[in-house]
Amino acid sequence: MKKLLFFLLLIALSLSGLNAQNILGTSDSATLIFVRHAEKADDGTKNPPLTKEGEARADRIKAMLKKAYSKVDAVYSTEYKRTESTALPTSKEFDLEIQSYDPRAPKVFIKKLIKDHQGEVVLIVGHSNTTPFLVNMVLGEEKFAQLDESAYDDVFIVKSKEVGKGTVEVKSSAIKK
Repeated sequence: MKKLLFFLLLIALSLSGLNAQNILGTSDSATLIFVRHAEKADDGTKNPPLTKEGEARADRIKAMLKKAYSKVDAVYSTEYKRTESTALPTSKEFDLEIQSYDPRAPKVFIKKLIKDHQGEVVLIVGHSNTTPFLVNMVLGEEKFAQLDESAYDDVFIVKSKEVGKGTVEVKSSAIKK
């Protein structure tokens, strides 16, 4: 009898447009993968391209994501050659357009990321100062300092359902040479 009642309840819920995740508040978290852009050329400009080593690292980021996730749902980058070039191999692999974000409006961006990408995997390519700042904003705590200018290895995997609450795993060797 209990099984029949449970079955009828499930049917009623499905007909009402609700599901167990909505009722229990257990919808999937957004999985946000934050990386700093790969190695940039020292060409004296404000918008340098990647070096050959940087291009290879961008390919390793793509390979790491392809191995870890069956699908990447979105790719975000600031509007610089080095960040867009770091994001490019992943965007091509998963047939996605690179979406631009403004690092000067971090609150708006983080809210949008979490709201729009529940249950999805998203790559966000930033800079030595913006990447840890955005991770901290998602977590709601000052956990990570600005990255050293020579640091390119850190991958921050953040799972969050709402701004200020989340978990983070840092993989420092996932994209090393």
